[in-house]
Amino acid sequence: MSKRTQNYLKVFLALFSMVLMIYIGGALLKRAKVDFTQEGLYTLSPGTKSILSKIDSPLKLKLYYSKTAANKGTEALRAFNNYYIYVQELLRQYVSHSRNNLSLDLIDPRPDTPEEEEAGVYGLKKFNITETESYFFGLVAENESGTEKVIEFFDPSAKDRLEYELTKLIYTVLNPRKKSIGILSSLGVVAEDVNPYMAQIMRMQGKPVSESWMVVKMLKELYDVKKIDLKGDSIAGIDALVVIHPRGLPQETLFAIDQYLIKGGRLLVFVDPNALSDRSSQMAAMYGGGGPSFSPDASFKKLMDKWGIEMKIGTYAGDKYLSGVGRFGQGQMPSRLLALLNCDARCTSPYRDAVTAGIDRSLFILPGVLTKREMKGLTHTPILSTTEKGNGYTAASHEINNPARLFEKFSEGTSPVVIAYRVVGEFETAFPAGVVPDPKDKKKKKKGKTPIIKKSQKESAVIVFSDVDFISDQFAFKNTFFGPALANGNSTLFLNGVEALTGDVDLMSVRSKGKINRSFDVINRIELEAEKKTADKVKEINASITRFQGELNRLGSQANEGNIALLQNEGLRKKKELAKKVAALKRELRMVKRVGREKIERIGKFFQYLNTLFVPLLLIGFGFYYSRKRSRITQMKTVERDEVRS
Repeated sequence: MSKRTQNYLKVFLALFSMVLMIYIGGALLKRAKVDFTQEGLYTLSPGTKSILSKIDSPLKLKLYYSKTAANKGTEALRAFNNYYIYVQELLRQYVSHSRNNLSLDLIDPRPDTPEEEEAGVYGLKKFNITETESYFFGLVAENESGTEKVIEFFDPSAKDRLEYELTKLIYTVLNPRKKSIGILSSLGVVAEDVNPYMAQIMRMQGKPVSESWMVVKMLKELYDVKKIDLKGDSIAGIDALVVIHPRGLPQETLFAIDQYLIKGGRLLVFVDPNALSDRSSQMAAMYGGGGPSFSPDASFKKLMDKWGIEMKIGTYAGDKYLSGVGRFGQGQMPSRLLALLNCDARCTSPYRDAVTAGIDRSLFILPGVLTKREMKGLTHTPILSTTEKGNGYTAASHEINNPARLFEKFSEGTSPVVIAYRVVGEFETAFPAGVVPDPKDKKKKKKGKTPIIKKSQKESAVIVFSDVDFISDQFAFKNTFFGPALANGNSTLFLNGVEALTGDVDLMSVRSKGKINRSFDVINRIELEAEKKTADKVKEINASITRFQGELNRLGSQANEGNIALLQNEGLRKKKELAKKVAALKRELRMVKRVGREKIERIGKFFQYLNTLFVPLLLIGFGFYYSRKRSRITQMKTVERDEVRS
C-alpha cells in the first residue's frame, strides 16, 4: 500500500470515528446538559420536576411563533428570536423530564394558513405587522379530553417568571376545576353584592353603600369567593382561606382555622401592628378611646406560634433607602416617611419567589417585623424583606405623627427585616385538648365534642404578610378619569399569593429566575446625605421666616401714631436682612444639591471611561505579552539551531 493511500485511509478513519463518536454521544448523552448560567436559566426547579412526574396521560404543547414574520420585521421584533430560542429550550427540558407524556410542536403560523386560524381560535394575541403579515408568540397546552389552557403572549420583560407560568399552565390543564376562595376578616373586606342601579339610588338618597375591597372584586373575576362567618365553627369546601386582620375571633373559629390547615388547607394571612384600614379603631382614637388597631391578638397568636412565626406588636420594619416621600398630615411639607416602605426589586430578588416575581414596585404602610422559630417538619422561606440596611423600630403615636423626628431616631441595621414568610410542611394543632365549650351556651353543649386532628397527614402551606393596609383601596389603587386604576403592584402581590396557594405545593416551590438586581449603595448613600443636608437647610430657611414673622408681629403690636413711621422703616430693614439671609441659605442649598449630583456624575463617568478603555487596554496588554513571548520562543529556537549547526 502506497504512502498516499495510507494517508487517505487515515483521514477517512478519523472522519468516520468522529461521526461515530458524535452519533453515540448524541444518542447516549442526549439528556446530559450543563447549565453554566449564574441564575440556572435552563435548569428546572424541583417543584417543576415533581409536577411533571405526576403527569400520567399525554399532553400536547403547541408553541406558536411567527419566526418568518419576525425576520421580516424591525430590529426590535427580530430581538424576540433570542427569547423564542430560550422558551423553546426550556420547553424541551419539560419534555425530557415528562416520561414521554409531553410532546412539543413548533408552529410558524403563516398568513392564510390553518395554523394562523388555529392560533386565532385559541385566543393567542395577534399583532399586525404589515397588511399581510401577522405576529404570534404564545403557547397552547391540550390534553386528550380536550381541556386546553393558553399563554396568550410571551413577554420578554417577564422572563424571570417564565418557568412558573409554564408549570402553572401544565398544572391547570391537569386540574381544570375553578378554585374556591374563602375570606375571613374582622374588617369590611367582603360586602354583599348590590345591583349598580340600586347602589346609585341609595347614594342619591344619602344612604351608605358598603362595597367589597377592590382586591376582592378582582379575585371574584378569577375564583369563586365565599365569605366565612367570623363566628363559624367549621371551614370546608374551599381551596384556600384568606385571613385579613384577625382579631377578636372566638375560640371556635380559631379551632376551625387550625383544623382546616391541618387537613391540608392553605392559608394566606395578613396581620398588622397598626392597621390604618380599621376605621372603627380610628374613630375610637379620635374620640379619646382605644389605640392602634393591631393583629394578631393573643388568641390568633396561639396559632402563629404553632407555625413558627412571630410578629411583635408595636414594632415596625423600616428602611431609609426604601422610605417613601409624602405628607403624613394636612399642611405638612413633603418629606421622607419611614412609615412608608417603597419596596422594589431589592426586596424580592434575593428570594426569587413566584409570589413576588416581577413585582418591582409595592408600597407597605407601617409593616411589622416577622421572625421565625425552627419547628420540626416545617420549612420557613422568606419571600419579601427590606434591604440589608433595614431595621426594626418602635414608635409611639406622637412619634409616628412626627416623621422628621422618627427618621432621625432610626438606626440602620446589618441584615434584612422580613415582612413576608411562606411556611410549608406538616403542622401540629394549637388545640390538643380541643375547645372547651362555655357552660352557659347550651346549644354548643348539646353538639358534643368535635373530633380533633392533632397533626397533618399531608403537607399544608401558610403565607403570612405583616401588613393589611397595602391591599386596601386607599394604598393599592388610585382614582382616574376612567375609574379606579392600579397604583402599584400591591394587588398583583395579593393575587399571586392566592394563586400560589391554590396550586400544588410543588408549584409554590418553583422559583423565579433570570433577573439580577444589585443596588448602588454608594450612590444611595450620597443621595440620602444630600437629602438630609437639604432638609436641614430648608428647616433653617423656614425657621428664619417664622422668626421674622414673629418680630414683625411684635413691632406691629408696639405701633402708635407717634412711632409708626419709625417702625415701618425698622420692618423694611429687617425684611431686607431676611431676604439676604434667605438668599444666602438658598445658595448653600443649591451648593449641597450640586455637590451630591457632581459626586454621582463623577462615579458614572469613572465607570464609563473604565468600560470604554478596559477592553482595548486588555487587548493591547495581551498582544504585547504574546508578542514578547513569541519573540522569546523564536530567539530560543534560533539559538538551538545555531548550537546544532555548530
